Amino acid sequence: MPNLASLEARWIELFDELCSSHSVDSAQIAAPFFSVPATEVRSLLYIGKATAKDWNRDDFFSLSPLANMKERREQGRKFTKTFLTKYAPSYNSGFWHFAKVLNTEAAKKWNRPVKNPFQHITYTNLSKIGALKGNPRGFLLKEQRELAFETLRLEIELYKPELICFVTWDHEIDVVRRIIDDPNDASWNKAENNHWLWWRAATAKLPPILLTGHPQGKSLKDRERWLKKFWSLLPV
Repeated sequence: MPNLASLEARWIELFDELCSSHSVDSAQIAAPFFSVPATEVRSLLYIGKATAKDWNRDDFFSLSPLANMKERREQGRKFTKTFLTKYAPSYNSGFWHFAKVLNTEAAKKWNRPVKNPFQHITYTNLSKIGALKGNPRGFLLKEQRELAFETLRLEIELYKPELICFVTWDHEIDVVRRIIDDPNDASWNKAENNHWLWWRAATAKLPPILLTGHPQGKSLKDRERWLKKFWSLLPV
């Protein structure tokens, strides 16, 4: 299995290919996203659909044309770290508010002081190359699908989360199915499907998993149900 650095290099190569492709408007795609581990050892993997708007685009393009692959990878990871420490904590969005709530609840269950709002959160996305408007679709989505699967599989192996939370609902659901090796969704508990919630208990290969809708715009009642299930699945 490849290491994360080699997959990050492939994301950069794919980004460069897309920027020179006639099938994608290069002015409408974000720079590739690279995940970084949570600052605490015990962590959750919090998975979104894709980055929002022009993620790292200006800084990524401002690198010297002579920058090597290592420099480009390091810049991408540094941008993620800076975003999580300086910008995400003050974002007024359902996505980041829910991440902070999960972090606080995890710290409470694990008897840890809350030192920062994402100390137990390892943030990543299903699609690592976002679109400036909405989520990636069509050719942009198709071209990154296989690499998205490979990367998420390795992130789970490397970060060893105690729980995985997809706030992606049906976005790239086939990638999720491959990750859990369940093409027919038979392993999910769907009793609260009407509240945008599926869940799975831990297995020999994977920790417990939540699959929810995107928190933005969902009702308080729905989000409270998600949180209740999160608490019941999270290991002590």
